[in-house]
Amino acid sequence: MLCQSRRLRATVAAGPLPAVLLAAALVLAPFACVRLGHALAVELAGAISAEGVAAAMVLGPGLAAAVAGAVWTAALPERASLGQQIAAAPFEAAAAVVAVTIVPACALAVAVVPSLGAAAISLGAGLPGGGGSGLALAAATLAALPVGACAAEGWIAATRGRPAPAALAGCATAAWVAVGATLGSPALGPLASAGLALRGAMPVWVSLSLVSATGIALALTWLLLAATRPPARVSRVKPTGSVVRGRSGAITAAVSVILARRSDVRLGAAGAVAFGVAGVAVATVASAPAPAGFLLGTTTALLGSALCGLATGGALLEGRWLWSCTPRGASAVARQAVLVAFAGTSAPVFLVGVAAAVAVGVTPASAGAVAGLVVAAAALAVVAGSLVPWLPGAGAQLTTFAAFAAIAVAVCFGVGLAAPRLVSAGAPDPLVLGLVCASCLAAAAVVLRGRLERPDR
Repeated sequence: MLCQSRRLRATVAAGPLPAVLLAAALVLAPFACVRLGHALAVELAGAISAEGVAAAMVLGPGLAAAVAGAVWTAALPERASLGQQIAAAPFEAAAAVVAVTIVPACALAVAVVPSLGAAAISLGAGLPGGGGSGLALAAATLAALPVGACAAEGWIAATRGRPAPAALAGCATAAWVAVGATLGSPALGPLASAGLALRGAMPVWVSLSLVSATGIALALTWLLLAATRPPARVSRVKPTGSVVRGRSGAITAAVSVILARRSDVRLGAAGAVAFGVAGVAVATVASAPAPAGFLLGTTTALLGSALCGLATGGALLEGRWLWSCTPRGASAVARQAVLVAFAGTSAPVFLVGVAAAVAVGVTPASAGAVAGLVVAAAALAVVAGSLVPWLPGAGAQLTTFAAFAAIAVAVCFGVGLAAPRLVSAGAPDPLVLGLVCASCLAAAAVVLRGRLERPDR
């Protein structure tokens, strides 16, 4: 914990001006989220009584939080990777899990919880359930984090030859569906009570108690699964071959292979596709009109696939000796690495988008909006992974994820202030979207190049 705190302070000291601007944006973001929640309440007030609307309001952020929980688990290292002294120390594995996650968890909470709470409470205040129901919605979103974490731990244990956690996850899923069916939404389980609270069909204190108890129970279950995670299997060394011949595309191919061989990137991509398809399936069963299912599935997949961009900066730093020998220079390496990160981020979203377009339909406007969102998210993930490199160890990786959340909140706040003014001045929507995407890509290339040229800062 002390090592993580020192590393975070060193990062702030290396760039005090960006840190101050980021802190200011995080302070102002909840006020913008209050306006956003109020605007959503005005739009949804007349439809909240319709079947499935309240459940969809819980399902959307809940799926995103579940993907974040799965990515969180994918970043958790083995005990042996914590260092020889810590790995051999006489303390329980659960204590090690808590120690490596507490500082990143606090950083992530500071970046996300104030804005989430402000938006949710403002939204609930304009609905029949009142502001307290918005608090239940925020609690349900946070409770969905350990849902994805437990699912990822079950998958890891099953792939490593220990089926007991997977069987436990199956029993928990059955209980989850049974409780959700009682509350009118099997997919949401106990979290469906937040939707009932938004509609005014359940007292807020009952919903808040049920959601909080569910979140605590799932968090403790995840801690148990993470502490008893089986060791990774030792894979056989395979002979390496030529990836690309000639100079053309050598850097792109090298970065692509390095990222594709990382287990955390592969797990994040698989989880993104799985949770995205689950969102599309839920929208199909609920007969949601287009493009609701498309937007739900693709935005859910985007959060998991952003892990590719987050890992890019750390992967390049680990092999900096290779990039320093290339005659192309740091600028060319950074530009091609950003393109690789965009391709790795967009691939799972594209697969989910195709499935959603076939199942529930899509409109050109929604497809364009998601495309712009993918470009911006991939670029911001590279920025976060360059400022706070995604290096081995849960502390470094989860702090990078927290930095990504903080940067995303800050950029959303800035775009929310500037974009409406550009549109009102006569700029077409596609032009504004293109400017935002181009700015994000340029910032990613510049920040990554600076990190490669000065790796110690």
